[in-house]
Amino acid sequence: MNDTRSNYFKKKKRNRIIILSLVGFAFVAFALFWTVYDDVESTLKTVFEDVETENMRKEEVSVDATHPISFALLGIDMYGDGIAEGSGRSDTIIVATVNPKTKKTTIVSVPRDSYAEMVGYETNSYPEYNDKITHAYAFGSTQMAINSIQEFLNVPIDYYVEINMQGLHDIVEAIGGIELTSPLTFEFEGSSFVEGETVIADGWDALAFARMRKEDPEGDLGRQNRQRMVIKAILDKLISIDSVTNYKKILSAVEVNIQTNLSFEDLLDIKSGYVDALDTFTQLSIAGEELYYDEIYYYYVDPEERLRIANTLRDELEIDQVQFSDMNLSDADSSFGFGQMTSAGSVTGTSDFDSIEETDEAANN
Repeated sequence: MNDTRSNYFKKKKRNRIIILSLVGFAFVAFALFWTVYDDVESTLKTVFEDVETENMRKEEVSVDATHPISFALLGIDMYGDGIAEGSGRSDTIIVATVNPKTKKTTIVSVPRDSYAEMVGYETNSYPEYNDKITHAYAFGSTQMAINSIQEFLNVPIDYYVEINMQGLHDIVEAIGGIELTSPLTFEFEGSSFVEGETVIADGWDALAFARMRKEDPEGDLGRQNRQRMVIKAILDKLISIDSVTNYKKILSAVEVNIQTNLSFEDLLDIKSGYVDALDTFTQLSIAGEELYYDEIYYYYVDPEERLRIANTLRDELEIDQVQFSDMNLSDADSSFGFGQMTSAGSVTGTSDFDSIEETDEAANN
């Protein structure tokens, strides 16, 4: 199976940056915790948003009791007017399990174009609708995104953190810019970068650096690597003395650009009980292949591969494994020789995505 587009995390150092982005960058204010305790607590109460998703666990988990937990990090392609309108896609989807007993963290990046069921989205023609998993957020916001990720991987998601692209801009502006050394030469949306040249990027430059994909020979993999560079640069700046003086501006950027179901108390428990688990990482790559329906590109992951990922993550969460019969098969699976056609009976494609105003060019950025 062709998996050239699925090897997203090859180095242990990069894995640590991803986890830091999950419970560090998404809560940049937490880096200032000991200095501005009350203000941070107030901000985290503001960004807290519980989401009612399908419960895939038999028993309730608790970070206070240091149970193994899972996270979903959603990077939302939403900025400017899109924030008020609530439109956007989850262009970055990262799932992580953290087991404080084994002191181990396992992460997997879900390719944004993965062909998956949009859980909770129904049309007049098809009771089950399949599309790119990045579109689940556009159809049904956080709730549908989390439910669709759970269905795709067959694992429960306990906590989520989402940050929109405007958040990158606002936080970089709040900390006075970040230092970036570009791995390639390119221009994007008015910003220019030269391979090997180090610059102090402002908010718009950082946003352009993180968003460009078409000119990168590594495609979406290259974009994800640059996003990690931006995250690391922000974290490095946040722990500096200069960032403390701007903490109120930083907290303001957090309040309008980040959402999570992690409470302030949860973060305290994670800080005290789960830190050691970040020292040992296991990376999972989702193998797949190109799939075209009606000249639309998808990333197809067969049910056997999804089953492998599911049981690896479920082992880390210390919950029962699933069998092939537990996997929900789609019309694409039937086309590749797995099981029978679904009740939908035919490929649904993205025929109903026209209701979301975007162009094919925008979808590729």
